[in-house]
Amino acid sequence: MTMADSRDMVGAHDMFRLHFGALPGLVRGVAPGDTERAAIVSEHAQLLTVLIDGHHGAEDDHVWPKLHARCPDQVQTLVSTMEAQHTQIHGALEELAAGAQRWAASADQAERESLAAVAERLDAALIEHFALEEARVLTLIDAYLTDEEWKASVASSAVKLTPDQSVLAVGMLIDRADESMREILREGAPPEFWEEARPAALRAYRSYAERVYR
Repeated sequence: MTMADSRDMVGAHDMFRLHFGALPGLVRGVAPGDTERAAIVSEHAQLLTVLIDGHHGAEDDHVWPKLHARCPDQVQTLVSTMEAQHTQIHGALEELAAGAQRWAASADQAERESLAAVAERLDAALIEHFALEEARVLTLIDAYLTDEEWKASVASSAVKLTPDQSVLAVGMLIDRADESMREILREGAPPEFWEEARPAALRAYRSYAERVYR
C-alpha cells in the first residue's frame, strides 16, 4: 500500500500566502471612485475566497475524519484546533466576499479600508493555520492516509470550481512553485496533464495576473 505524500499541500499554502498577503495592498491601491479597478480586485478577492474554501472543505470532509478514526490519541486536540481555525477563517472569508461585493459597486474609500482590514485579519489567521498544519499535520497525513485517499481529497477541493476557475487555480499553483515543488507536483500528476494542461493553465494565469497585479 502506497501512503500519502502531502508535500504538495505546502505548494498550495505558498500560493495562498502570496495572494492573501498581497490582497490588502491591492485593495488599498484602488483610488476612491475607480469602480473599474475595484471590480477587478473584488473579483480576485472572491476567487481567492472560493479557492481557500474548497481547500479547507476537502480537509473537513476527507482528512480530519480519517485522522480522528485512525490515530485519535495523537490528533484529538490538534484536529479540534484545526477545525476551530477553519470555522474562524470561514467566517472571515464570508465577510471578505460580502465586503468585496459592496465595495466593487461604489469604490467607496471607507468600504475600501474596511475590506483591507478584513483581508489583513484573514491573512494573519491563514499564516498561523498553515504553520501549524505544516508543523504538525502533514506527517500524520503521510502516516495514516493512503496515496489514493490523499489524491481524492486534493481532487475534491476543486469540485465546486467553474472550468475557468479550475484552470486559473492550476496556473496559480504552478506559477508560484519553485523547482523542487514543481517536481513534486509533476510526480503527482498524470503525464498528459503536465504536458498539455499545465502550459495552458500557466498562460491563463499570467494573463489574469497582468490584469490583477498590473
